[in-house]
Amino acid sequence: MSEKIIQEKCGLVAVYSKEHGHQLNIAILAAVGVQHRGTHGAGTVLKTKRGLVQHIGKGLLREVFTKKVVKKIRQKSKWLIIHTRYGTHGGYLKENLQPCICKSPKGEKIVVAHNGQFIQMEKFLGEIPKKIPKKVSDTYIFTELLAHAKGNTWNEKILNTLDKVTGAYALLIGVGDSLYAARDPHGVRPLSIGSLRNKRIIASETHAFDKIGAKVHRELKPGEVVKIGPSGVEVIRRGSKLAKHFCDFEWAYFSRPDSLLPPNGEGDRPNEWLSVNHFREGCGEALAKEFPVKNATFVVGIPDSGLSMATGYASALGLRYRQAIVRDHFDPEGDQRLFMRDDQIKRIQKKVLGKLSLVPEPRIWKDSIVVIGDDSIVRGNVSAEITKAIFMMGAREVHWIIGFPPVMKPCHLGVSIRSEEELIAARHKGKISGIIREIRATSVHYISNEGFIKARLRNLPFKTSENPQELFLKNGGCGGCVTGNYPISKEGIYYKDKTE
Repeated sequence: MSEKIIQEKCGLVAVYSKEHGHQLNIAILAAVGVQHRGTHGAGTVLKTKRGLVQHIGKGLLREVFTKKVVKKIRQKSKWLIIHTRYGTHGGYLKENLQPCICKSPKGEKIVVAHNGQFIQMEKFLGEIPKKIPKKVSDTYIFTELLAHAKGNTWNEKILNTLDKVTGAYALLIGVGDSLYAARDPHGVRPLSIGSLRNKRIIASETHAFDKIGAKVHRELKPGEVVKIGPSGVEVIRRGSKLAKHFCDFEWAYFSRPDSLLPPNGEGDRPNEWLSVNHFREGCGEALAKEFPVKNATFVVGIPDSGLSMATGYASALGLRYRQAIVRDHFDPEGDQRLFMRDDQIKRIQKKVLGKLSLVPEPRIWKDSIVVIGDDSIVRGNVSAEITKAIFMMGAREVHWIIGFPPVMKPCHLGVSIRSEEELIAARHKGKISGIIREIRATSVHYISNEGFIKARLRNLPFKTSENPQELFLKNGGCGGCVTGNYPISKEGIYYKDKTE
């Protein structure tokens, strides 16, 4: 499948009710809790007594679900699904907005929303007895494949289809009065289930549950498939025997700091989960041990995902923390993430200076030694602009501390990284001196692979490896964009630890 139709980090929310009721407002509010996962488009499908009601559009939730739209589509429903989308190169077409709807040969309509990326879906086109439009998403092909799947029941059809495909996925599937949820066998993408009074809630992150006062019950297990219907919650596949390999870039960047995640793959005790905020503080503490800049005037974090890491670093070294970089939430760029879309890279300077601003008080910056904490450096565009602005304010030195190891490899499991040419670390073959020269900083310090993993595991056992490139996989994560070793290969082959 060409790069033009890949999917990636997106947000999922579903609400199921025992009785038909008005759930749209609750679902939209919950979806705000995963808005950060996809800001390029959004959509919903409601299962009403009269059939399916769909609305999709480009932009943020508030732009897609205006008061006028909500008034028009707000109907009593058995279930509904909301998807917030983060598209990639060539993938911003409105036709690729989700949830997708396809029709079976018997006329039954199937609804699918997907976070992640399926691998090599083009090989299934011959199994779909209809012409598929060009440049459609992998999710659309999956939905058509499911619509034409063999089986006596939808349970069988869904399981048969999932047995065919490979990749990283968290899925919501609506058929008739039933709602299904599924995760890939390694659990690369997040998905949790909970409740709110007589409703069942499914969402990508726990903050979506917090937004509506819902209770998180557990995370879906890797490979698990559940069905929510009139008779309640039914597990139709208990899960995979493969090891869990959750995306470590979720911890570093994509997940909200106020979301909770299970650090060791045990997903049925939410009260023992680790907040992303706490994890990032741990990364800062690890960096303080690995790369202390003890003579720093102050430490500052890049809003939002760099704040916790920078405060952890400053606290560990007894340095002053000063929030001298501010995020403007009211600027048109302020509610967007700076993980750049390909069609906007030329606008990076405007976007950075629109979203982030330095406190313009010369005495703060004059002759100062500044340590800047950020979650990652992927392409280098943002860090270069920030470094330039700080030096222009009169700083003497600018040191970067980064809470994720150098991103060296493209990701085929759902992140918008497709070529080594766009990665600053890969362009310089991993040499930090080249990165320093390109962004024109005094120094750049990345957390080590071991430091990052131990921050996630906290007090849990850390597994060593003769092959350091397998450390992420050995310890329940996926750091393929760092090491080139993924839990699922581009050919769809699942990783298996040969020592187990």
